[in-house]
Amino acid sequence: MSAFTGLLMGMGNPLLDISANVGQDVLDKYEVKLDSAILAEEKHLPIYKELVEKYSPQYIAGGATQNSIRVAQWMLQDKVGQTAFMGCVGANDEYGNQLETCAADDGVLVHYMKDDTTPTGTCAALIKDGERALIANLAAANNFKESHLDTPKAQEIIKAAKFYYIAGFFLTVSVESLVRVAKHAVEENKVFALNLSAPFIIDFFGDQMAQALPYADFLFGNESEAATFAK
Repeated sequence: MSAFTGLLMGMGNPLLDISANVGQDVLDKYEVKLDSAILAEEKHLPIYKELVEKYSPQYIAGGATQNSIRVAQWMLQDKVGQTAFMGCVGANDEYGNQLETCAADDGVLVHYMKDDTTPTGTCAALIKDGERALIANLAAANNFKESHLDTPKAQEIIKAAKFYYIAGFFLTVSVESLVRVAKHAVEENKVFALNLSAPFIIDFFGDQMAQALPYADFLFGNESEAATFAK
């Protein structure tokens, strides 16, 4: 594998999106609202099987940060190999292999941590009237460890990049990893960008968000996230 000499690094939760159009009855059954993103609780876990068996869903390589990095690489067009992404997936499982292949096809270098005990994470995307509700089952994505940043490839990516982007969703997984990358950005006069991601991140992971915010050169958020942050 050739050395990474790109500009942009992302770190987050790689998930396989399972997307389907559903009725209000499904939203009510799982107690979710449109224009929301939540972490799956026990009561939400049957939704993934239900979508597969009843709704002929689309399977899309996802995870908020990984998607952003893929789009960034697409925007760079012929400037191949400018982006990299790190996160945790299941070791040698179908979903993880699918995510890696999709990212590679899009020109993104992925350096996944591989978890031998937990499958690759999934996200149910419930679509109705042009809006969506997201239910994320992080699974292996939740097991990312700061030690992965000590691997030679991770060190190569971190040192080469000039811009870093991490979504607030990652604050539920490894604040230590986020802060380590953010500190590097500050010390080397590079650019670190953070996304609020969802109102529940602000409501329930406020302490973690407070650790990350001082490092952010750019902070992204939509209207509902900004309103929650302003409280």
